[in-house]
This record gives sequence, C-alpha cells and structure tokens, in this order.
Amino acid sequence: MCKKNRGFTTVEAVSALGIWVMITMLLIPMVHQLSLQRGASEKEEEAYRILDEKISRYTLTGRFQPKETVLYRNTSYFIEWKEQGDDYEVCISIKKRDSQRRCFTILRSKGIYPS
Repeated sequence: MCKKNRGFTTVEAVSALGIWVMITMLLIPMVHQLSLQRGASEKEEEAYRILDEKISRYTLTGRFQPKETVLYRNTSYFIEWKEQGDDYEVCISIKKRDSQRRCFTILRSKGIYPS
C-alpha cells in the first residue's frame, strides 16, 4: 500500500467540482425543456378530449354552438364550427387566433336521437 496517500489535493477536488457543475448546467435546461413539452402535450390532449366530447354531443343531438369557449383546468379552449359544403369543420385552439389550431372535418347530420 501507498503510505504517502493523504487524500485528494485541492486541484483534484476543484476539477471534480467543476465537472459536476458543468454536467448540472447542461442538464438543467434539458429538464426544463422536457417539462415545458410535457405541459404542452397535456394541454393538447385535453383539447382533443374536449373536441371529442363536443363532436359526440353534436352526433347525438344534432346541435352545436358556432363559437364557444370552454374553461378546463384554468385554461380557456376556443371551439369554432364552420360550414364547408356538406361538412362541418370543427377547430379548437388554446388562444384566440392561435396558429396551432387543431381542426377536424365531420359530416353534417341532424342527430341520432337515442331512444
């Protein structure tokens, strides 16, 4: 065994600390970006769920509101129905005039009216 081994020198400790700081500084922005993407994905999933509910209600009753705002978990979703020939285009966005609107085209119906 080495009898002169007295532990780490100051240079070794500072260089190890510097490596840990660099790794941490690289990981923090990546974790932050992942959390932002997760939040956006959750909002998009909620938007699809709300739109599916509105389309299902239209399919059953044959009624809809041309423009509607839905508040869900402190987020406002804007739904807009437009006629396109024999179909309807249903769009949902989180902000008014949002460029990332999600739209679906559905057939026009008068409703199923369950018995």
